[in-house]
Amino acid sequence: MYQDITYNVEDGIAVITINRPKVLNAIRIQTYDDIIDALYSSDKNDDVSVVVMTGAEGRFTAGNDLSDLLPPSDISELKKRVGGIFDAFAQLSKPLIIAQEGVAIGIGANMLLHADIAYAGKSIRYSLPFAKIGVTSEGACSVLLAEAIGPKRANELLYTGRFFTAEEAENWGLLTAMTEDGKALETAMATARDLLKNSQGSIRSIKKLGKAEGHEARVHKAVEEEMRLFAELLDTPETQARINHVLKGGK
Repeated sequence: MYQDITYNVEDGIAVITINRPKVLNAIRIQTYDDIIDALYSSDKNDDVSVVVMTGAEGRFTAGNDLSDLLPPSDISELKKRVGGIFDAFAQLSKPLIIAQEGVAIGIGANMLLHADIAYAGKSIRYSLPFAKIGVTSEGACSVLLAEAIGPKRANELLYTGRFFTAEEAENWGLLTAMTEDGKALETAMATARDLLKNSQGSIRSIKKLGKAEGHEARVHKAVEEEMRLFAELLDTPETQARINHVLKGGK
């Protein structure tokens, strides 16, 4: 059914695994489509109470597949998918637990802003490298990150694109907890099973109450504006040169 993810539902838990290990689980158009469908399917499925999201073979994701950002790719298609995945996260009524290992770059790091609970192996490397490749942030990161960790710290991460650690992410509240390497998914599944013991109606109501008024519309509007500016920057020679440099192995 899916090309770029595996999707399993068992005992009330849906597990979405980004499954492109040869490219560090980089997310292309097809991957977006698969994840979006799996999120909506999970929300509609009465047999699913909790959604767990992870990455295959010890990596979460290296971020958006940069080949989608170069001609002849259609940026309008990418804009639709980025908008679509964060709409799906914003509308998800069931708890989302994210389990990360290895690397979580760009969108992979931004997903923490949309998780209810999140775990990561202690050696994971995070980065928001948008300014390094000459584009804008996405995933409503432009507004949600500053609210989560403070504007000065958010600016430093976004302006520099530096790597940051699981320990930092935990201290800032982006992670529920840091785990031993290789234990993030195991920990996430244990928490998911704990949630199954409680009232699902109660959990969904608590999640709904915890969202700011107009959350879904706010996320949609932020992502729409981010992607408008993203597309403008992407069309510049500087950004195209930066992306080509990275694809050729540059840093």
